[in-house]
Amino acid sequence: MADQLQREIEEILSRLEEFIPEEKAASRIRKQWGQRLRAFGSRLGRLLSHVSMGHLMIASLILIFVAFAFRSSAIGQYSMIAGLSLLGLTIVVSFVANRRARSQKVWRGQVIDLSGPSFFDRLQNWFKKRGSRTH
Repeated sequence: MADQLQREIEEILSRLEEFIPEEKAASRIRKQWGQRLRAFGSRLGRLLSHVSMGHLMIASLILIFVAFAFRSSAIGQYSMIAGLSLLGLTIVVSFVANRRARSQKVWRGQVIDLSGPSFFDRLQNWFKKRGSRTH
């Protein structure tokens, strides 16, 4: 009796090891949409990597000119909103990207600093020089 019980337990355990639960429909759909969204995002990223700030600026100006051409219609109103929004976004992104894009200048394997003193530093030095002359 104990051997038979042990065999049945081992048989049930072996079936459990082979058993792979079915994936729920919701998780399958979520996984498929996640893969599709990742693929779309990578395609969109590759496409947008070729667009420069100049391209966006030209597109915004074209939208603004279209808005002036169709001033009295809904197309004109929406293109004016889109053009001004794109123009503002382009300006903000160009300032932010310019601030981050500064990299080190290297010449013959050594880092060089081409930045001169700031306006505040020059003004401070000027005052120091003026103060030392009067004494």
